[in-house]
Amino acid sequence: MKRKAIGFYWTLPAPWAGFTDIGKGDVDEAARRSRTIRYQREACRRHAREHGLDLIHEVAFLETEPDRGTEFIRGPLEQIAPLCRDQHARVLYVDFKVLEGWRRNDALHAEATRLGLRLDPVWPRDLPLDDGPYDPAEHFSAWRHDHQRWMADKPARAATARTRALDLAATGAKNPAIAATLNAEGLPTPTGKEWTADALRKFLALPTNS
Repeated sequence: MKRKAIGFYWTLPAPWAGFTDIGKGDVDEAARRSRTIRYQREACRRHAREHGLDLIHEVAFLETEPDRGTEFIRGPLEQIAPLCRDQHARVLYVDFKVLEGWRRNDALHAEATRLGLRLDPVWPRDLPLDDGPYDPAEHFSAWRHDHQRWMADKPARAATARTRALDLAATGAKNPAIAATLNAEGLPTPTGKEWTADALRKFLALPTNS
C-alpha cells in the first residue's frame, strides 16, 4: 500500500505588487493567483510520483506578514492534522531554507511539532511551469530586492497617505469615508493593507515621523 502525503504550500504577500490574497477556494485557485504556490504544487506532485506517495490532499496558505513566518500558520495545519493522523500521512513542503539567504520557517516547524505532524521536505529544484521556467533562488533574490525597496519607501507612503487623509478631513469627511476613499484611490496603509476607520484613527494619532 502506498504511503500517503498531504501537500502544504505557502507563500508571503507582496504588497508592492498588489498580491495580498490567494482566494478562499481550493489549491488550484491559489495556484492561479500565485506563481510560488503553483511551483510548490508542481514540485510536491512530482516528488510524490517519484517516491511512490499517494497525495491525498493539498492546502495553500498565505502568510500575514511580507517578511516572515507567523503563528497564523497554525490554523491551516490544525485543519489537516486529523486527516494526517487518520491516514498516517506525512506533510510535503518545499524546503526553501536550503536556498542561500533564505531562513527556515520556524513557525511551520514549531506548529508541526506541537501537532505531531511529520514534515517531509522537498528540494527546491528548478522546474518548468506553464508560463516558463521557475528558478527558486532567482525568484526569491528578486523578491528580497523588491521587498527591501518597498520597505525603504514606507516613510514616503505614510506621508502621502497622511496628507491625503488630512485633506479629506478638512472637507468634513469622517474616518470611515476617508478610509474608503484612500482604498479606492490605491493608497493603502504603509504596510500595504486596506484602511479601516480604526486603523486610520490610530495612524493619524502617530507622530508625523512614524
